[in-house]
Amino acid sequence: MMGAERPPSNSKEINVYGVPPEIIREIKLDLEEFMHYQYLPVYIPFKISVPQNLQSFIPPLIREINKREKFWSSGMANTHYIYVTAKHRFATPESPLNRPGWHCDGFGTDDINYIWFDKFSTRFAIQDFTDISPDHVESMKNFDEQIEPDKIVEYQPNTLLRLTPYVVHTTPDIPAPGDFRSFIKISISRNKYNLAGNSHNYGLNYDWKMWPREIVRNHPIYAESDFYVE
Repeated sequence: MMGAERPPSNSKEINVYGVPPEIIREIKLDLEEFMHYQYLPVYIPFKISVPQNLQSFIPPLIREINKREKFWSSGMANTHYIYVTAKHRFATPESPLNRPGWHCDGFGTDDINYIWFDKFSTRFAIQDFTDISPDHVESMKNFDEQIEPDKIVEYQPNTLLRLTPYVVHTTPDIPAPGDFRSFIKISISRNKYNLAGNSHNYGLNYDWKMWPREIVRNHPIYAESDFYVE
């Protein structure tokens, strides 16, 4: 199924699992350079720095996002970070480049994520879910068990989408043998994304302790999280 209705435009988020992403607008971008940035911080209070090779598309996206979030005027800039995930690589059915399994970005937080892709739509489950565990790992099992195939929705490529932590989604179905895919995610969070292996921004002066992913993935609270608090 392609497309879905945009939820009502108001300031109150819909805190029910299975809501659709919000369609912001169509944006044409051209990523040619191979890249794989994972949660690169580009804004930490009160400093911003975007690597030169991302300048052609990340600042315009952030400006577009600011129209929706009022990031600079609402006070969010005092308390939140902005991270960029940007990938341009060859995607295959076995390696779709992103996290597999039905899940919610920012599960258990108030993080907001914006995504954009040029082909092979991320799949969204627009349906009712019940009795979802607050445990990250168990919630993914709950989502998977309740997925209704006829409620899976895909969106047009080159569309900027806004995801709350209640938007259930998974990787795209990629036909063999695969093809190049560009994917961008811009995450807004009050948390420091501090897992080892995340991209480091040498244009910003910060020195966070980075936690091994195996510690976090096996933690009863933080498993599948993008951050860890000791």
